[in-house]
Amino acid sequence: MQVKTSNLELTRTLPLLIEPVDQESASLNDLIEYISRERSWLDKPLLEQGGVLLRGFTIQEIDEFQDVAQALIPELKPYVEGQSPRTKVTGNVYTSTEFPAQFRITLHNELSYTKTPPPRIVFHCHIAPETGGETPIVDCRKLYHEMPSEILAKFEERGVRYVKNMHGQERGIGKSWMDYFETSDRDQVEAYLKENEIEFEWTPDGNLRTWSIRPGTMAHPVTGEMLWFNQADLWHITNVNERNRAQLLQRFGEENLPTHAYYGDGSPITDEDLAGVRKTLWDTAVIFPWQQGDVLALDNFSVAHGRMPYEGPRKILVAMG
Repeated sequence: MQVKTSNLELTRTLPLLIEPVDQESASLNDLIEYISRERSWLDKPLLEQGGVLLRGFTIQEIDEFQDVAQALIPELKPYVEGQSPRTKVTGNVYTSTEFPAQFRITLHNELSYTKTPPPRIVFHCHIAPETGGETPIVDCRKLYHEMPSEILAKFEERGVRYVKNMHGQERGIGKSWMDYFETSDRDQVEAYLKENEIEFEWTPDGNLRTWSIRPGTMAHPVTGEMLWFNQADLWHITNVNERNRAQLLQRFGEENLPTHAYYGDGSPITDEDLAGVRKTLWDTAVIFPWQQGDVLALDNFSVAHGRMPYEGPRKILVAMG
């Protein structure tokens, strides 16, 4: 199988587009063999550009995507600690998100608030959306340099304190602690929290509160390039629209919100700082439409992703590791 590389006309930089020269003869086995044979060649653009879009290959079934994902990431990780509502469809392949279609999801690096975020994340367009539903991406190296200097300095010096309150019921606001950790065994959850340097407490009504301090920026573990790397704006209550925000604050109070974020020293992150963060994120974002069968592989350290609102059916699958 021969392939050709280019850049999308809409973006011109990120991601690198890889297509078969002859789409009619390209097979799944050819693609997996190509990934295995050219692994070092694929690693280079993932490090340099941050993302690779495989388009025009015959990838239709969920199991086929899992095979491609495992060729790109030999050890796929479970979505433990994950914020987004998702369904495990097979192995460690999940739906990308089941957050209501009418809302935009802000740009973020997957599990960037954990002790060991996955180095790579891979998406598959199983059912292309009719309208909208793009997965915007952004280069975190560029974000680091474009972020207003006074905001960057605060995040770099103080880090981010992530606070989460998880209910222990079958139904409640947000995910339960059982969903977050994919187990109902408290001892197993506590062992995980201690190992991953997360402070916690159980409340009398069976809820779990956790808090941890993580960096706001980081050096790429391979290239050493500085990255904007946090989810403060996603966790912060201001990420919720004004009506729902008021309801949540009235019902729970700030201390018991499902998620909230502070600077690492416990001081509040101001609305002005968050507005500056969000403006820089979206001013720098790259947005392109999905095509049926697309596979998008990202370096999860150097590239953040989000989701645009959409109408009609949409099914994007994800795997990470």
